[in-house]
Amino acid sequence: MAKKLGLLVFCLIMMFALASCGSKSGNGNTGNPNAESSEATAVEGTEELTPEPGAELRFWTIKDGYSDYAVQEFEKKYNIKVTVEDVAYWDSVARMTTDGPAGTGADVFGMTNDFLGGAVNAGLVLPNDYFEEDTKSMNRKLAVDASTFEGLLYGYPRSVYTYALYVNKDLVKDAKLDTWDDVIAYSKEFNDVKNNKYGFMFDSGSFYLFSFLTGYGGYIFGSNETDPNDIGVNNEGSIKGMNFFQSLKEILPLQLSDMTRDAKNGLWEQGKLAINMDGSWEIGKYSKLPFNVAVIPLPAMPEGKKPVTLAGTTSYYVSTYSKYPNAAKLFANFITSKEMQIKDNELIGSIPAAQGIDDSMRKDAIMQGFLKQMENSRMWSSLPEMQYFGQYLDPAFAAVWNGADVKTTLDKAAEGMKTSIAEKK
Repeated sequence: MAKKLGLLVFCLIMMFALASCGSKSGNGNTGNPNAESSEATAVEGTEELTPEPGAELRFWTIKDGYSDYAVQEFEKKYNIKVTVEDVAYWDSVARMTTDGPAGTGADVFGMTNDFLGGAVNAGLVLPNDYFEEDTKSMNRKLAVDASTFEGLLYGYPRSVYTYALYVNKDLVKDAKLDTWDDVIAYSKEFNDVKNNKYGFMFDSGSFYLFSFLTGYGGYIFGSNETDPNDIGVNNEGSIKGMNFFQSLKEILPLQLSDMTRDAKNGLWEQGKLAINMDGSWEIGKYSKLPFNVAVIPLPAMPEGKKPVTLAGTTSYYVSTYSKYPNAAKLFANFITSKEMQIKDNELIGSIPAAQGIDDSMRKDAIMQGFLKQMENSRMWSSLPEMQYFGQYLDPAFAAVWNGADVKTTLDKAAEGMKTSIAEKK
């Protein structure tokens, strides 16, 4: 009897041990029409996923010095071939919608968080299940939240980004730039419109112009950009902010459509633009310009608080259509590890999504300026409804810049957003 009881206890112990070892599911193929099933998900005696035999991966990202390095390191470690295609983060979802079902899409692709809701609703991405705990503990909460939709983590965060003011210190020297009134005063002295020289310029996209809404309390969606039923683009603060935005035409006598990214950056790199509102993704490039560059947070609005900038997260996602989901998850996790994010920061100046690595990051004036701006930024929404912000506010910003009545224009934009959101339900 004692022997039987001992055998029973031993069996129970083994059952619990086996259950514990299999607690992390690495397959994630539920609902995937093309994925190959794999019973073995982890190498025996380790916590690492086992890539599928013969796995090869297609990787969509904006190609840069870091992406090349990351792929090479992964291939050396795992002996898995990765083909890199240069696909912009804002183009990947539209392409995956057609290329995924056709079998020509990426196994892993980059995407900014404002496209996440749409990608999930279209069934394009697998959850970050196997590495979920590691991802959440390693990265800033705002980056994890931005890579999560309806309570489920999908992304593997690589970096966070926002925009601020790049300053050509050789031109600006010691000029005071504490407020927008200071920027305006400096620009009036520096401007030489006939020779295409300007004190200040911004990119005309709604991503940047959002900050002029927020200086007096405007917003896109309520509850910190999470409630699409509360539209704030035409509240009292937004109207006041847009009136100020309209006044800037005095120092920028150009059509909004003329302030393209290429035109603005061309003037900046030629030394014909002193203060350039631009994103942290240009840190690597602007650090190498032949003049002294610094970054300062957006200054205070007249009679108002400092405007809040939009921030975002660039994360990588595993395609629902991948034939090699284990290998794809392994790759996405590898290239966004803490060590690789530090290398990303070193090589091209990306602001890491990982937390607790400040001592390992670049410490130049450009990086420090962006870290300060990140403290006064707001992650833009991952909701599918975010698509309507640009759709209705881009023409609204252009109309306001050309002298249209601010309240009437913003009311029309807000009503368009509300109508489109209601129709989508």
